Amino acid sequence: RDSLGAMAYAGRGLGFTAWDTPHPRQQRWQAGIQRQFGASMVVTATYAGTYSDRISQFSSQGNVPGRPLQPLPAQYWVGGLRRDVSAQNLMNQNVDNPFFIGNLSQSSVPAVVWSDMNANSFFTGRIIARNRLLRAFPHMTGLTDNSESSAFTKTQEFQFSFEKRFSQGWNLNLAYTAMRIRDADVFLNEFDTQRHVRESNDGRPHRFTGTGVYTVPVGKGRKYLGNANRLVDALLGGWQFAATYEWQPGPLLDFGNIFYYGSDVKDLLNVQRTWDTWFNTANFERVAANGPAAYHVRVFPTRIPGLRADSTNQWNANVAKNLKLTETATMQLRLDALNVQNRSQMAAPVTDPYNTNFGRITSQTSAVNRWLQVQARIQF
Repeated sequence: RDSLGAMAYAGRGLGFTAWDTPHPRQQRWQAGIQRQFGASMVVTATYAGTYSDRISQFSSQGNVPGRPLQPLPAQYWVGGLRRDVSAQNLMNQNVDNPFFIGNLSQSSVPAVVWSDMNANSFFTGRIIARNRLLRAFPHMTGLTDNSESSAFTKTQEFQFSFEKRFSQGWNLNLAYTAMRIRDADVFLNEFDTQRHVRESNDGRPHRFTGTGVYTVPVGKGRKYLGNANRLVDALLGGWQFAATYEWQPGPLLDFGNIFYYGSDVKDLLNVQRTWDTWFNTANFERVAANGPAAYHVRVFPTRIPGLRADSTNQWNANVAKNLKLTETATMQLRLDALNVQNRSQMAAPVTDPYNTNFGRITSQTSAVNRWLQVQARIQF
């Protein structure tokens, strides 16, 4: 390639990382208050925030890393809520290729460059799509700045927790988090100069968790039947129960560029939700032949506030029994139940209006249904 000089990438694509790419940075702040009640209870409230910028790892709407530097200018695109193929037909129309090698004189081109051009279909083809010639750097098949770093994210978070420390045979931990994350992470159209700010899927607006452990105060050395004989202690003593709970909404649904004829996208939430009707599917264009053609500006948001996939709502529990074998050895028998209520964690519904299952949930996630696990271990 070195021998080709300035022609090394002509007729080819190039993705590059700028030498002066700034390092990402993050600013964080936090303030909290904690109050103890009695000897074993603590309540904590905390506010935390972050602002991160100079981010380049976010991808464009089509999941193409970096920022293409050859967008088709906005004046060649169409808008509105009606299929218009004029731009598609015009932009994809083949025209004479001004880079066709036959337009050049071999004597005016270095031999090594001429040989390379003859092996490159970009130069040997007689025709080329019109849109290619209307882009910047039309002599290249792609030019991407992989280090474009205009993305940023803002986080606001409130945390509340209650802890009942282990005493008198039991403890309890409850935690609630309210979070708001906004990302500038996508270009809605390839010609946009600024990223679109939207609600992020890197967090959830609410999350509640709880854990608790209770040791039954019965058996040798306990409050009740503390002087029990070996048999009674083996039957009634050494029992421990524990449980955890987790709840949070699912991720926001992502939509493509589609036609919606309703007056307010919030109407998508006005539905009696079932697996077959997860959101209101009325007022969408359902015929693919009538949907947006190529080179149609985005007319539908990528995400609708509040329209999310199935939530997480799960209980886990375990029961343990400690048996004293000798003065120094103890056997623990334990039963763990994951997803006690045997709740299926459903996947996101279909968001393609041209699919017959539009608005339906057709599968579940990889999360396991109820799982029972028995184990025994000896400690000495």
